[in-house]
Amino acid sequence: MSMHITPGLGGIARRADFGLAAYSFPFTCGLALRDGESRPSEPLGAYELVALALKWRLTRVEMPLNTLLPSTSDADLDQFRENLERSSLSLTVDSGVIDEQTLGVLLPLAARVGARVVRAMPSTVLEGARAALHGGWAAHMAELCRRLERLRPSLEAHDLILAIENHQDASSDDLLTLCEAGGERVGITLDVANPLAVGEDPLAFARKVAPWVRNVHLKDYQVYHTESGYRLVRCALGEGMVPLHDLISLLRELAPEASHHIELAALQARHIRLFEPSWWNGYPPCDVRELLPVLRLVARHARPPGEDWRTPWERREAAEEVIRYELEQFERSVDYLYDASSGLPKPTAPEQS
Repeated sequence: MSMHITPGLGGIARRADFGLAAYSFPFTCGLALRDGESRPSEPLGAYELVALALKWRLTRVEMPLNTLLPSTSDADLDQFRENLERSSLSLTVDSGVIDEQTLGVLLPLAARVGARVVRAMPSTVLEGARAALHGGWAAHMAELCRRLERLRPSLEAHDLILAIENHQDASSDDLLTLCEAGGERVGITLDVANPLAVGEDPLAFARKVAPWVRNVHLKDYQVYHTESGYRLVRCALGEGMVPLHDLISLLRELAPEASHHIELAALQARHIRLFEPSWWNGYPPCDVRELLPVLRLVARHARPPGEDWRTPWERREAAEEVIRYELEQFERSVDYLYDASSGLPKPTAPEQS
């Protein structure tokens, strides 16, 4: 994640080799709505995210195409590609659960708009709660492997990498199994905080999968003890429990070609119930000593008992407050990454678009 010189609006500006992901702003982008609530009156779309990336001198954006572009017509895709090229920004495209029909439509669109990487998810499981998955995790993994084998020709034809994210469901071993099934066109989107959702240490997880990492989600969590385990709550980078400095250094060394995006967590807290026996359904047997690094990390960083862990979204605060919350956390995260403590020199002010 070194600094380099790229053209910016109004001249030459130093820009950092990391970017932003749309899911840092789930409410502001209109990707997450509360019951009875409509989308923001002026949601962030694809072009607004580009402007935000340029304002903060970033070099990358990650987003879903079908919800943030006016349409996925050839004309709209070509216009957006021209905008990205003019702005010297690279694009990663978001998809959902690995699905042949969905990706059969999306891969040509991603290639046309100039993306090289498409991020996908193994499942809709959250909080490591595999027990709720119909049919069981092992059967689901076997089906994913078959899908990936069948997707190989399409990925090759469109010169794309499918980067599978550990989306609070997959272990490090699961990701390696999927990469083996998919071949050289399948890699990993490493969410640096999500190993906590499956009881794995973030640094050990990253070290294990690093050779296959093609995309990185930079995220942090504050953590709260519960009787069932721990609760993970969204925060700005550098304000939580994730060892970001060490992770960035590790990935710079072991996955030097991977793209990096700020992708702050969901607006809902995630409750990891690993002290409940039923939570472990769907996991292979585990030596309890393997959990010690995570439990130490939680113990070291746990927030004070009684502190309100709810986000403004969960407190049902006004839409304006939720938007402010998302944008301010993003800005503090950019500051953190530019700070010398993370190895990136900080500019004097964001570039104005």
